[in-house]
Amino acid sequence: MKKIGLLAAVLCLFSSNADAFLLSPYIGADYNYSSLNMGRANEELYADNFNSLGVTAGVKLLSFLSVEGFYQQSENKDNTVRNHFVEGDQFSSKLKLKSYGVDLVSDVINLGIVEVLSSVGYAYYDADVVNTLRVNGAANARKSFSEEGNGLRLGIGGQINPLPSLGIRAMFRYTVTDLDTVKNMKEVTVGIRYYF
Repeated sequence: MKKIGLLAAVLCLFSSNADAFLLSPYIGADYNYSSLNMGRANEELYADNFNSLGVTAGVKLLSFLSVEGFYQQSENKDNTVRNHFVEGDQFSSKLKLKSYGVDLVSDVINLGIVEVLSSVGYAYYDADVVNTLRVNGAANARKSFSEEGNGLRLGIGGQINPLPSLGIRAMFRYTVTDLDTVKNMKEVTVGIRYYF
């Protein structure tokens, strides 16, 4: 009998309107522009500015706190340098960066239509790299590899909510990574959130 009563209470909760939910799920899509700090050893060898697209899914846990997961993939960016190692050489690289992780997003100020946001999160990065070295026009070496690592993401930004179910968000993030190639990155994100 207790189980039936509990089930009835849960069904009543889900049958009420969306404003009564304790958890408010949402999905989103983002455009990201990233600037990567490669360190002195790699700063000329690899492209360091990327465009990428991402998707998010989140849950508003409290009126001021959300948790959201994300997946992001950059364009495949080419870079070429000449006379870097020896006279007459050409070093070409292709780099594509994928990441996924989770962020805690907090409303620093919430005025309903306008919100000031801060975030802290964790990201897992996977960089696909192809390097080609040519000397005097002949391909001497070609190497493909993948580098993986972790990152701590810190962000600040804002969101405008023209409708209760729709948010337009802009964020700036600074990320510190343990990747060998990428020391840290700065990222500007613009996207939308749809709340259920």
